[in-house]
Amino acid sequence: MALNLNQQIQEAINRSRQILITFRQNGDGDAIAASLALAQVLQKQGKQVEITCDSFVTPAQLKFLHSIQNVKPQLSPLQKFIIKVDVTKNKLETLSYDVKDGFLYIYITPRGGLINRADVQTAATDLKFDLIIILDSPDLASLGKIYENNTELFVRTPTINIDHNPANEHFGKINLVEISTSSTCEIVFELLSQIEAEYLDTEIATFLLTGMIVKTRSFKTPSTNSRTLDNAGKLVEMGARREEIVQNLYRNRTLSTLKLWGQALAHLKNNNQLGLVSLNLTKHDFLNSGATPDDLPEIIDELIVNAPEAKIIVLLYETNQAVEGIVSVNRGLDAQALVKPFNPEGTKERVKISIKNKDLVTAEKEVIENIVKIMQQITIHNG
Repeated sequence: MALNLNQQIQEAINRSRQILITFRQNGDGDAIAASLALAQVLQKQGKQVEITCDSFVTPAQLKFLHSIQNVKPQLSPLQKFIIKVDVTKNKLETLSYDVKDGFLYIYITPRGGLINRADVQTAATDLKFDLIIILDSPDLASLGKIYENNTELFVRTPTINIDHNPANEHFGKINLVEISTSSTCEIVFELLSQIEAEYLDTEIATFLLTGMIVKTRSFKTPSTNSRTLDNAGKLVEMGARREEIVQNLYRNRTLSTLKLWGQALAHLKNNNQLGLVSLNLTKHDFLNSGATPDDLPEIIDELIVNAPEAKIIVLLYETNQAVEGIVSVNRGLDAQALVKPFNPEGTKERVKISIKNKDLVTAEKEVIENIVKIMQQITIHNG
């Protein structure tokens, strides 16, 4: 009898010893919390687990999550290259190395006589991981340098792809993509409840409820349904610390963050026809508020909840090096395509851009004009 998806995932986990968990660059609290929950369950099973996200920086509002410091911004070494020298005939006197012109030179000096080519062998260890679990990521490219610099790892290693996004490209060997669920954390909860229920505890329940609350904006988004609320209730019954989650996510906002929000909203521009909302922030806005760019994703998240008619949100801000930006879109649009000339990094739903040698006004004009042009082309094509 063929195994269902959950059974296939359980079999893959049972066969593995070293597991990599990763998620898209700039992943949100849903991806982070799902990775922490899954990692803790796997570690209870005696698995060696590493969580990695390209250039990961811990969001301030998620620092309360136990073990979040285990999420690394880059992969640890995947393999060791071995040089084996037969010293049964000729002992070694010294071993040294040097790096010249991008090459490593290893110098082996025998105690006497010569070392022949036949005395030297090379080998490589197996790749460090025997299973990769990818969470809340539409495609491999969204993993950034984790995939870009390690494509061979992803070719040679079985992958499990878990996501709730309808834009997911089903790139895994096993694909658990449930577009009817509110979040990746909800999928992970249902999966673990079926295959590893005995390992679920208060800490894991807190991780999973955190991700669900983040993704649903505290159960306000259209993706929230009776199934979501039922799963949230089960997590609370298991001991998920709801008050702690809400306190850290929504009640610990500093006065500086609130001031920055006010300044951003003061610069808000709205194109009702295209559903385009744009905001900009100067360096003086950050100085006056005392906030930092780390607070900006929260501004966009609030707009998504409170301005459901907005299909595209563009937030541009000045730094000492360039004009940086965040572009977020509703499902059905492609943020990468809308700002392609500005070399976006991220997913189809949200990207970051950087524009050098332009002032904020000029950069905003160019970005908005490009988006309007693309949206008009889409309208003509669909009309």
